[in-house]
Amino acid sequence: MRIFPQPQRMEVFPGEYLLSSALGGLELTEFFRRLKNGTDGVRLIQAPLLAREEYRLTVAEDGVEIAFSCDEGLFRAATTLRQMLRQDRGRLPCLRIQDKPSISRRGYMIDISRGKMPFVKTIKMMIDFLAELKYNEFQLYMEGDCFKYAAYPEETAGFDCLTPEDILELDRYCRERFIDLVPNQNSFGHMHTWLRKPKFRHLGLFEGEDELPSTLNPLLEESFEFVCNLYKSLLPYFSSGYVNIGLDEAYDLDRCQTKEVCREKGKDVLFMEWLNKLNSHIRDTYGKKVMFWADMIYNYPQSYHMMPKDAIALEWGYELIQSQRMTAHCIAYRDAGVRYYVCPSVNTHGSLTSRMDVTTFNLRTCAELAVEYGAEGYLVTDWGDGGHYQQWCWSMQPIALGGQYGWNVGKQQDGESFKAEFIRAAEDFTDEMFFGGAKVSRLMYRMANYYLLEPERVHVCTMCAKQLILPMSVTRYAHLFDMRDSGDDFYFDNVTAYVRKVMADIEKLDFDDRLKREIRLTAWLIELGSEVCKVKLHPKESLDQVDGLVRLIDRILPEYTEIWHYRNFETGIARFLDHLLARRAELLALREQSSS
Repeated sequence: MRIFPQPQRMEVFPGEYLLSSALGGLELTEFFRRLKNGTDGVRLIQAPLLAREEYRLTVAEDGVEIAFSCDEGLFRAATTLRQMLRQDRGRLPCLRIQDKPSISRRGYMIDISRGKMPFVKTIKMMIDFLAELKYNEFQLYMEGDCFKYAAYPEETAGFDCLTPEDILELDRYCRERFIDLVPNQNSFGHMHTWLRKPKFRHLGLFEGEDELPSTLNPLLEESFEFVCNLYKSLLPYFSSGYVNIGLDEAYDLDRCQTKEVCREKGKDVLFMEWLNKLNSHIRDTYGKKVMFWADMIYNYPQSYHMMPKDAIALEWGYELIQSQRMTAHCIAYRDAGVRYYVCPSVNTHGSLTSRMDVTTFNLRTCAELAVEYGAEGYLVTDWGDGGHYQQWCWSMQPIALGGQYGWNVGKQQDGESFKAEFIRAAEDFTDEMFFGGAKVSRLMYRMANYYLLEPERVHVCTMCAKQLILPMSVTRYAHLFDMRDSGDDFYFDNVTAYVRKVMADIEKLDFDDRLKREIRLTAWLIELGSEVCKVKLHPKESLDQVDGLVRLIDRILPEYTEIWHYRNFETGIARFLDHLLARRAELLALREQSSS
């Protein structure tokens, strides 16, 4: 009997009970209602001493018994029982399950601001997946231009995006699945979508007239009024008692207009003043508690005492070293009495596929730290940097694995196993859920590690993926790598050959055609990125590759567009397509220059 997430404790005994397998074909919320209203062969027992999501499920030869204290516990039990019924035609082995979550708040966050803005039907598909995995929190990350803000209707008047009515519908859909839909609106850093517009630019921190600001100026009362207008437009449509106000990566704080103030009172103090000001407004106006990203405070433990009492710090980090550094941060939060979550990542942003060896380490480490040091929540993040050009199918396995760790973290990593049984179980679950049982996920895992063949390890991205959004004339990426120091074609020839081989194995499998197209598109993009890296290494010697790369781009463009339109609103697609079109033009120009 396969149950995922694996329960805390399960004992199997001789014997079996036959329960109608037709019940397992019901949609999850309908199955829950059928159990709650009474089903032959299933006895419900109220057990007030159990925690809200805790349940005991017993299968004996004379029937099924479920003990729970409230509807949340019954719903989690229903999720388990329905999964069992879908195996072996309803023949249930006699067993006893005692189950409850390792971490009380288990969330997933999807970025809908920097490229893809998914349709309501797409978001509902995500919510259904989360419910099967016993998640109880969902966040839609917003920066701007993704919601019909009543305070600024002209900003989204020319295109479709989520509306207040959509949020009400999604909020209700989540509640039916015992998932808390938490609003997530950034309100300090990451505000460039708004600040690049002439009418809002003066609210940002900047020095030169040609500088594009991304951080709000906290010294301006008008900045506060602007943020309050965003929340006034958004928060009334969410029933959650929480709101994520962002505040991460406010890089310009302590420079530009805030330089002198930070010198006098401290960068951390100015940040805490902004946090407290927003917290007071949101608490007094909407009765909600705030969450915020902790990267602006963990280097200033002396400022922890300034945090609002009920605020929740979101401790994030997506690399191996960052995951390890979390230990010290979690201890500091615990000792200071700070409420906090740990936040790993699906790691698809900047890599196209997720770097799965890093991702599995990150997911596991964060969950173990959460349990050991008392984090209230575990939030799996899914970002859209660079135009959100990765396909959501690459997030499925990390989300499934995060569901396991949030619900049942298992034994501490012993230094040998990497908890491989959890990884394999997450793959099997994803295969059943999306691929009709075809063993696709293991091959996707292999393709996701293509970057191990690249000559350099890069922070939160891969060389192939990053080069797609950088001009052909740019060989350096920040301080992390320069293509001119990356050896020869050998490394990228291996990447191309490796991805082609894995994709050929995937092509042999029979599963949903649309998902296969999304995986195939990803393989094409990796190959394009790999070949672009070779051109950057030695442009003059790569002229014979230009025509082939232009043809590859011409194959990618219509496929990318059609796949995008199936799941997402139109607005945002140009963010990445413009990069592809620019690479196409640059490649053609390279050929023209050589011939002249």
